[in-house]
Amino acid sequence: MLCFVEVKTRTSRDVKPAEAAVDREKRRELGGMARDYLRRVRDEVQWRFDVVSIYYETGKPSEIELFKNAFPVS
Repeated sequence: MLCFVEVKTRTSRDVKPAEAAVDREKRRELGGMARDYLRRVRDEVQWRFDVVSIYYETGKPSEIELFKNAFPVS
């Protein structure tokens, strides 16, 4: 399994969740890059997109969350 991972880091959740920053435009961009890479590999391989959100504030432990298979690409 080949995983493409997008990581978003924030210092707070005040505006919107970090994972929400992977919007339609970003997913389209990531999908295009993945398709280009997969054409070069030329192997039939299963793949997916994961998103990791990281929140950190000074003096507090970081919070890390993994969203496996976060979105499909058509």
